[in-house]
Amino acid sequence: MVDIVLCADEAYIPYAAVVMASAVQASATPQALRFHLLTTGISEESERRLHGMLAPSGAQLNVVPVQADFAAGLALGRFGAASLLRLMMPRFLPEGCRRAIYLDCDVMVVDDLATLWETDLEGHAVGAVMDLCGPTVAEWKHDFASYFNSGVLLVDLERWQRDEIEEQALAFLRHQQQPLDCPDQDALNDAIGDAWARLHPRWNFQPTAYPSVEKPYPHMGEFNPGLREAIASPAVIHFIGPVKPWHAMSPHPLKHLFTDCSLLTPWPIDARALHQALPLKKRLRLKAKAHKLRRRRQMSRI
Repeated sequence: MVDIVLCADEAYIPYAAVVMASAVQASATPQALRFHLLTTGISEESERRLHGMLAPSGAQLNVVPVQADFAAGLALGRFGAASLLRLMMPRFLPEGCRRAIYLDCDVMVVDDLATLWETDLEGHAVGAVMDLCGPTVAEWKHDFASYFNSGVLLVDLERWQRDEIEEQALAFLRHQQQPLDCPDQDALNDAIGDAWARLHPRWNFQPTAYPSVEKPYPHMGEFNPGLREAIASPAVIHFIGPVKPWHAMSPHPLKHLFTDCSLLTPWPIDARALHQALPLKKRLRLKAKAHKLRRRRQMSRI
């Protein structure tokens, strides 16, 4: 089995459904996928719909309700308690589950996760991709490449527990007086440090890859060959930022893949209706970006 973990509350269930549907669509053996949805609360109707969506593929779904009291007193800012559930995933997964793939709810899977699943972590608890987008990157460490993005993780669950990553990450958050830009991500980076396996950036394709290879940024020179490969053939597209593919103003050149995949779920996104509902001024702003978005879309072979 390939164990895949997502964390969501009721508001994010439609987007978690797209992640699941995309993983199933990209898999040669969808019946080998087992999704674990850690949630601070979803409705019975949403759970029923998710099971119904996955049933034809043979993929399994394990919904795990978690009380949100663990987050009491933490400075999370705009983030909900569900965003921290990834810190505790080993304790909620079935006995005998030794590794897992964690996915944020704003990603789109376009390559078979079985390939990622087989990646050698070389003794580390986590495999990840360096963060390209966050404001924290510039101020976190002198070596920015040692700060990873937590939206796609390959996790050795036994090593995670042995290294007490959950305990260290939560302790870090309890010491914060002000909300962080990326609380879960900052906490994991503090707990893990530089001891993580580097995955190819195509497994967490971030939008900053585009300007990085177009400019190019001098400090990114050694990473640009991998970023070009990620742009040409992404495996997991990560729609980082406050404006998501389900928002009409999303500037991501591949947002149509997410909205198209939503049509396979019980929560289809009507991209045309979203666009038509925009005020004229905002539609003109999007039109002004059309050439750049078209050029970037053509850089990807999907």
